[in-house]
Amino acid sequence: MLVGRVFLAVVSPVELAFEGVARLLGVPWVFNLVHALPGGLDRLAKPMLFGLVLVVWTGVAWWLARRAWPWLRRAGRPLLVTVATVLGAVVPGLILLPAQGLGWFGTAPANLAWDPLPLHGLAALSGLLFGLVATGGRPSGVHSGTSRRDALSLLVRSFVGIVAAAGVAGRWSVALAQQALELFRRVVGLSPRITPTPDHYVVSKNLFDPSVDEGGWSLRLHGLVDTPIELRMSDLQALPSVTRPSTLTCVSNQVGGDLIGTSEWTGVRLADLLAMAGPRADANELLLRAADNYSDSFPLEAALREGTIVAYLQNGEPLTRAHGFPARVLVPGIYGMKNVKWVVEIELTDEDHQGYWQTRGWSDVATVKTMSRIDTDTATRLDDGRALVGGIAFAGLRRIEAVEVSLDDGASWLPTQLESAPNQLSWVRWLAVLEVPASQVELTVRAVEIGGVVQTDVRSRPLPDGADGLHRMRVNLPG
Repeated sequence: MLVGRVFLAVVSPVELAFEGVARLLGVPWVFNLVHALPGGLDRLAKPMLFGLVLVVWTGVAWWLARRAWPWLRRAGRPLLVTVATVLGAVVPGLILLPAQGLGWFGTAPANLAWDPLPLHGLAALSGLLFGLVATGGRPSGVHSGTSRRDALSLLVRSFVGIVAAAGVAGRWSVALAQQALELFRRVVGLSPRITPTPDHYVVSKNLFDPSVDEGGWSLRLHGLVDTPIELRMSDLQALPSVTRPSTLTCVSNQVGGDLIGTSEWTGVRLADLLAMAGPRADANELLLRAADNYSDSFPLEAALREGTIVAYLQNGEPLTRAHGFPARVLVPGIYGMKNVKWVVEIELTDEDHQGYWQTRGWSDVATVKTMSRIDTDTATRLDDGRALVGGIAFAGLRRIEAVEVSLDDGASWLPTQLESAPNQLSWVRWLAVLEVPASQVELTVRAVEIGGVVQTDVRSRPLPDGADGLHRMRVNLPG
C-alpha cells in the first residue's frame, strides 16, 4: 500500500481509515487536547494518529486472522488467497469509501478526490499478497510460527521508522531580512517581507496530499450562472493575470504562532472569471470543491474583491503540491481554511454551505483577527549599546496604524518603527529600539488598527474563530 501511494499516487485503504479518524481532530475537545500537548507535540498529531490507525488496523487484522486461521488452514491455500483478495477489494468499497461520503465503491457523483478503480485494484493486490505471505508460498498452506513472527516484527519496525521519520522532519530556517532599511536588515530572526516558499506554513487535512496532473486538470465554474465555463490550465494562463504579495494565516494559529506567511501570488482575478460566467441575481455564495474531497464556501462579495484570485504561481514558480498545485483560490481577509487548494470546481449558489471544518465547529465567517508577534528571542546589539527587536503584525483587510511594545507587562507602551507593507493585503514588519542595560526583558507586543482600534489583550483559543491575546516573550539582550 505504501509503495503504491508513494510511487503511483494511489490512495490506500489505510489512508481512507486515517481520513475518517482524522476528522476527530476538528472536534472541539480533541483539538483543544492536541494543542495542549507540551514541547511542540501538537505538530506531530497527524503522524501519531496515523501510527495509531496503523496499529489498530494491524491489530484487528491479526485478531481476525488468528480466529480464522484454523479453518482457513484446513481449507487450504487457494481458498485463503481468494478470501483475502476479495476482502481486500470490497472492504474499502463497502465501508471506508461510504464513510467518507464518497458512495458505495466511490461512485458518488460528488467524488472528485479519488479514482476508485486504482484504489480497489491496490486493495485487492494487498489482499492477494497477504494471502500468499500468510501461507508462506507453500502448497500445504503451512507456515512456521517463527517466520510469521519475524515477518510481523519486520513490518512493525518498518512502519514505526516511517512514522518517526515523518514526525521529526523539521522546517527550513527562516531567511534573514534583506530589505532596504539598514536597521531592519540587521535584525537577526526577523521575518522576511516575502516568505520563501519552503518556509511558508502548510496545513492540510490529508496524510498524503493529492497528486493532480496538470494536463488532466480543469476548473469548472457553474451553478447560478448564465454561462457555465470550464477552464484548463492553458485557458487560465491565457487570461489577464495579476501578481501581488498577500498574507495567508491559519485559523488554528496560536498567539505568537508561525502558521502565517506572505507570498507573491500570481493568478487570475476571480471577479474576471465570474464576469465570464455571469452570476444570476439570486447567487450570493461560492461553493468550492477540491481534488482531495475538501469543500468550503465564502460570500460572493468576497469573491468580487480585487485581491481574490485563482493563483497558479507562488513566488514566481508553479505551486508546489503542498500549496495546491496546479491552482488554488486566494481570498484576502479570511482564514486559510477557505482559501481552497487543489480547486477543481466553483459553484454559485443561494445557500450557505457548511464545509469540512464548519461541520466540526469552526467559524463559517472566518474573518482574520488582528495579530502581532515578536520574532526575535535574542536582540541585536548596535555599536552604541541599543538593542533591536522586531516582528510582524497583521489585521486582514484592515490596515495596521501602529505597533507598540511594553517592558512592564502592559503598564506602559513604547512606539515602534513600521516598515511600509507591500500592499494592504500583506503583513507589516515592526522594529523596536530598546535602550536598556538588562540582560533579559519580558516583552509584550500589540497592534493598533487604522482608527485607533487596539488589539485585544483578552486571550482565547483558536477554536472556533481564531486566537486572541497579546504575544509575550522573554528576549535576551546580549552584552
